[in-house]
Amino acid sequence: MDALERIGFDRLGLVVTPGSVTTPGVSAPLLAEFAHVGVRFANPEAITDGLAGPHRELIAHVRAGRGGSGTYAPLFPGFPERLPWFDDAVFRFVVARARMAGNDWSERAWRDALDFSRIGWWPASSIPQDRDRAEADRRAQRLLPRDSRIEWITVRLVEAGELETRLRDWMRDCFTSAASLREDVQNDLGVLVNRLGLDGVEVGDVRFRENRTLLFELIWAFDRKRLPYTGATPDDLLRLFAKLAGGDVSLTAPVTFPRLSRADRRVVVNTLEASDRLGDVFRRRGLWLAIDRGLHVGEFRAPRVRETLAVLRESRHDYTSFPSRFERALAQDHTAAVRLAAAEAPGLLGRGLRRLAALATGPEQRAALVGALTDSRERIPLRVLLAAGAQLADNGRTYPRVVFGKDGSALPIVRERGHLAVPKEFREDLLGAVDAAVDARIAAKGDWHGESVWVEPGLDRLLLPDQLRATAAGLVQVERGSRLPVGEAEVVRLFVHWREADRTSDLDLSCIALDAGFRIADQVSWTNLGNGVMTHSGDLTSAPDGAEEFLDINLAKAARMARRKGWRYLVPVIFRYAGPAFEALAEAYTGWMSRNDATSRVRVFDPATVANAFPLTGRKRYAVPMLLDLDTHEILYVDVYLNGRPRARVEQDGNDIATLVSAVAGRRDTKVSVADLAMRHVRARGATLVDDRSRATITFGTGGGCTYDVLRPEKLLADLL
Repeated sequence: MDALERIGFDRLGLVVTPGSVTTPGVSAPLLAEFAHVGVRFANPEAITDGLAGPHRELIAHVRAGRGGSGTYAPLFPGFPERLPWFDDAVFRFVVARARMAGNDWSERAWRDALDFSRIGWWPASSIPQDRDRAEADRRAQRLLPRDSRIEWITVRLVEAGELETRLRDWMRDCFTSAASLREDVQNDLGVLVNRLGLDGVEVGDVRFRENRTLLFELIWAFDRKRLPYTGATPDDLLRLFAKLAGGDVSLTAPVTFPRLSRADRRVVVNTLEASDRLGDVFRRRGLWLAIDRGLHVGEFRAPRVRETLAVLRESRHDYTSFPSRFERALAQDHTAAVRLAAAEAPGLLGRGLRRLAALATGPEQRAALVGALTDSRERIPLRVLLAAGAQLADNGRTYPRVVFGKDGSALPIVRERGHLAVPKEFREDLLGAVDAAVDARIAAKGDWHGESVWVEPGLDRLLLPDQLRATAAGLVQVERGSRLPVGEAEVVRLFVHWREADRTSDLDLSCIALDAGFRIADQVSWTNLGNGVMTHSGDLTSAPDGAEEFLDINLAKAARMARRKGWRYLVPVIFRYAGPAFEALAEAYTGWMSRNDATSRVRVFDPATVANAFPLTGRKRYAVPMLLDLDTHEILYVDVYLNGRPRARVEQDGNDIATLVSAVAGRRDTKVSVADLAMRHVRARGATLVDDRSRATITFGTGGGCTYDVLRPEKLLADLL
């Protein structure tokens, strides 16, 4: 499968069909094979016989993306209808040790000692993998029928030329988007730049600094002699150096100058010489003084650079630590600090607006803050203005909150309600200034008079995706805290699959029931295999050949339990009980299926029923992919990793998880939704809102064919932020 074809399928839902004839005897079986993994075509009439053969790699790719790289089997027969009647793990191991008296303690002897099937026991927790039995069970699974339900992936057949054109457009949208990009998306951009070049990507349109750094990193890798002609600034070069040396591109820490050849140093010096922002070196004096020692500018014809760096060495002004200068100013003179931020770091003014507002104690300070916000509104990124407005509107009502690190780690922030609250009249003045700034920035993007806009119902449940950097590389790409409907399935089947490399590993799939106040009401895990609503498939403690655990949630029974006992949320968790970190495992991924036929009479794993699946990464102790809201019948995307104590499990870490998911659920009160953004554009740009999609010229929705498909958000982030 060609790399461009793989990227086209993953990012745009496109499949290249080679030029050929169409024979019903060939096309019909092809369509059926794709349907078996949940893929259907929006234009099946365009299929050709040339897809036969290449389709096998694509189907294998789809299976892997839906978590189905192997054949799955449950640990015990009868799952999920029949649980083992006895499974006291402690008692079982005591008896097994007694059975081992006088034996050689080989792996086979220990496995036989743990086998109680002759007396009617089938244990289901703390079981080392029996390779022979696992292989036999997998062979038996292949003979079972599939589930009747399909979670469709709808794609479109195109010719190779159209694929290349669409990929160029997508690449431009990614670079010009006003938000961070997932690591797997960045990797795909590297492939595209190498294969297609950068024609059509205007460097000046790339505003978000992480995306600019990625762009310059790729130019450096594939065509570094082009760098002096890109308009790269001194700060762009500093961030490039930081990225090449594995440092922090935020420039809050010293930047290591990478080892460069003389030819490479010539490129850097020529880039500085050509920059119309050369004076920016004085803003980062300390960093540039350190780099100056390795540039050897005197070797090159660069009079502007030589003169500027000579002045820099003599200067005593150091602007490298703006945050510390700002904090010192804020402690002494609120108004001076506000003016400093507006002059040098308007983005910081927007990001810290609620804090600055809460600290403003008098009319003069409050007027200065409103004035600074108004004066610098054209230099504050639109996404920052939107976030500031949402934070002011909430005004400290929603806690706990959560902050996400660049590696996907999560830090809950627990405060009393009303923390940093802003007085009502002052808050209204600030919100008025923010709204005016947002409307002005949106209106400047172009006139929509004469356009009719349709917004799919439910987009108020999807948060504006501006922190996708460390979100899971799954089938669905949404912001944490967003909600999507569960659908009409009878059972949600959770799964985790892993295969160890060279050390015994033990991952544990669990699910916690919480009430409306996020208090623990019940749990199902390896210590409690069922509660009448949820059923666990058993606990494997090793996976040399790949192992799986499943957990079924019967939605009808869960709804009754919600009414009877006050359940509100079900929270799946994957614990790393023992062994290497997720990222050190040969394979590790999780997800969930929507099942109608969740019985032992059909396959336990069916890729066509997978609603979402993604790899498990990082070095944390447990992962929380989502929660199921029984009241609204929605999946709320959590997608976080947290550290815990060794041998992490529900009983010791459940309360921390409850705090975390409550913070993620509360994000809808402090962030802007996609529907909010769409409506702002409709109003500010003079469009007409319609409720009939067929009458619309611009559409917002969750599927292919929309102008803005919010599940593939790159175009939305590029055009509207």
